[in-house]
Amino acid sequence: MNYIKMDQGYNEAAAEKAQKAVKRLNVYKLAVEYLYHRDQYDSDEMNFARTTETAWPQLTVLQKDIVYMHVIQGFSFSGIADLEGISPQAVSQAFHRACKHFQTI
Repeated sequence: MNYIKMDQGYNEAAAEKAQKAVKRLNVYKLAVEYLYHRDQYDSDEMNFARTTETAWPQLTVLQKDIVYMHVIQGFSFSGIADLEGISPQAVSQAFHRACKHFQTI
């Protein structure tokens, strides 16, 4: 019988492979959830989803972070400001600019 010798220490290639598998699983979960719910959208909701998907890459990294933290995670503008090291007013402005961008697409 062939046994794998485990006392050789950290296996970087195996760790990278495992990390890649975990990332793919997370992407798969999110994609399945999105597709499952998308099947239930009416035409207006589907158009809005497409608009959001089109506009998202045009946002700054900060705007994406703020939208995600506020809309998905439920953070207040003050909480986001503390995490980002900026003022609540700057967070509010960035959020509203992102929302305005979604409306212009």
